[in-house]
Amino acid sequence: MNFKNDKLIRYPILNEVIKVLDLKNSSHNTITNYIDGIARFLDFIEFDNSFEISIDHFQRFLIHLNTTDLNKKSINCINSYIRFFFNAVLDVPVNPYKVPMARVTHKDIRILEDYQIISLLNASESNSRDDLIIKLGLCCGLRINEVASLRICDIHTKGSSKYIHISESKRNKSRNVPMDNTIYRAIQRYAKEFHIVPGSDDLLFHFSKNSKVNYNETIRCHFNKIVAQAGIDGVTFHALRHTYAVNFLRVHNDINTLKYRLGHSSLVSTSIYLRHSLALAPATNSFIDRIVSTRKDGNR
Repeated sequence: MNFKNDKLIRYPILNEVIKVLDLKNSSHNTITNYIDGIARFLDFIEFDNSFEISIDHFQRFLIHLNTTDLNKKSINCINSYIRFFFNAVLDVPVNPYKVPMARVTHKDIRILEDYQIISLLNASESNSRDDLIIKLGLCCGLRINEVASLRICDIHTKGSSKYIHISESKRNKSRNVPMDNTIYRAIQRYAKEFHIVPGSDDLLFHFSKNSKVNYNETIRCHFNKIVAQAGIDGVTFHALRHTYAVNFLRVHNDINTLKYRLGHSSLVSTSIYLRHSLALAPATNSFIDRIVSTRKDGNR
């Protein structure tokens, strides 16, 4: 993998990290995260590419991280990157009791109620791009980085099986997410307005010709603008994914299929939605199709 990073010049040992991650067929984003996390550790210990790195360095770095503004989940991610570095590159076994993971208190997930979904759809309706961004979260449960990296050729609308292909997302997993009527119509409207050429390898969403622009942050800004217009407080883009998951279980009661559609590696991650779905009344068809239909009927 052709990988350019100023940290590799400062710490040549990071090339060994890339070599091992390449053997694992890790994605570019995964490698970037590992390099950034390990380089942060090397900065802290003032590594000069000569002295021997020890577990004591690792422990002192973790103590330091716990004094920063990083949340426990982020600290645990960096912890795992450095464990990998010790085991795979330095060939130094790590005793997990000496460098434990921080205990994380999982926050309750945020689910949008029907009236909030309607407000969100009303706010995004005038702009086909914003409308599609919202519906990719609500109708398909896509993560924000998955929306940002979607390519036109990932959208399959020919034939009876219409789906969106998510390529090498989190943990390098790929999956196909079927479309409901609402997302299909949103894609058709956006494609017509922005003159999308079917089958192209171009990104589905273009915001700037500057290659350094972070599309994740751009999409987040668009989302936050729509949320403000809808008058909804404290909602992140990930809440759309949570809303999709809970309502999928209301309709289908099939946690294994939901696990696949969300791209989860374990049912443990997917099972958090069970409690929320059981608290809601069962539904018989796509929740977003139902809401959109009700919303249109109400506007007549």
